Amino acid sequence: SKRLPASITQPLLSLPELDYAGRLACWRQGLAHALGTAGMEAALADCARRFRFEAAAIERICRSLHALGRPPRPEDLPAACRGDADLGELAQPVLPRFELDDLMLPAKQGGQIAELIQAAAHLTRVHHEWGTARAWNESGLSALFAGPPGTGKTMAAEVIARAVGMPMYRIDLSQVVNKYVGETEKNLRKLFDVADGIDAILFFDEADSLFGKRTEVKDAHDRYANLEVSYLLERMERFKGMAILASNRKKDLDEAFLRRLRYVVDFPLPGPDERLAIWRRAMPAAVAVDEVDFGFLAKQFALAGGHIRSIVFQACLQGAARDAGRRLDMPLLLRAVRRELDKLGRPVS
Repeated sequence: SKRLPASITQPLLSLPELDYAGRLACWRQGLAHALGTAGMEAALADCARRFRFEAAAIERICRSLHALGRPPRPEDLPAACRGDADLGELAQPVLPRFELDDLMLPAKQGGQIAELIQAAAHLTRVHHEWGTARAWNESGLSALFAGPPGTGKTMAAEVIARAVGMPMYRIDLSQVVNKYVGETEKNLRKLFDVADGIDAILFFDEADSLFGKRTEVKDAHDRYANLEVSYLLERMERFKGMAILASNRKKDLDEAFLRRLRYVVDFPLPGPDERLAIWRRAMPAAVAVDEVDFGFLAKQFALAGGHIRSIVFQACLQGAARDAGRRLDMPLLLRAVRRELDKLGRPVS
């Protein structure tokens, strides 16, 4: 096909995306009748930062809010903005199950989780009232949760998602990482682009398999693997939502990632006091546990919280099978402890 002559064509126009102020003006115009609602002004400012829509998309969402048949409330806005989000097979939505009180962490780690929740709540204010948006490119938050299996990394991510009201997606690394050159980068680009639009939490479990150290280039495979890590570094810095990486092997992560992460929380194995609290909270409310010596269990068995919850579940299954009422006793729990230690390959005296 022949090209049109330059004399009859117009120059190429590049239309800039709406900035924060432009998005906020569109929101205020579209929901002018609801500006008197308590908390609405702050909710509009939050939406203008979190959801980078153009004017047409904002107008469409405002029309859907008008169709509710009642004045929209602040909590209606994020749900309407996320209405048509789809991350496909690359991620699975996670329904948060836990509250902050469910985390049995030492004071330092508990304080770090609380700081992360506070940071997410005040990010709009700091970026656009205090003026950090330009220097930090309106970036979101990123954190590494590092520690042995069962110490509460996934639970902490769910606690944060519930506290800040953001949807959480667990990244399926088997779908993202591809053996063919360039395909992993394409998957990551798609993943981050969609997540940017819905202001979500991306939870990368076993992150060391994706965010590992760059290696010395010996062949083409090494070169492309290093390019993928470099792309991840750059894309993580531009991500506007929240990225949480969980790893059992912190030392295997690329040092450049650690420098760029806002928070690094080390999840230790719980001590006797934390284990005692975990044992008590793991017991179902409808089950009688008056015969259980929680102090003995907490002191005698150095187990992580995930293993303790697994033991309680196993004991409940065995207790239900003997049909002696909703009750747990020490023989049941000790038998379940033995099974868990066998599974972990740890000797039992």
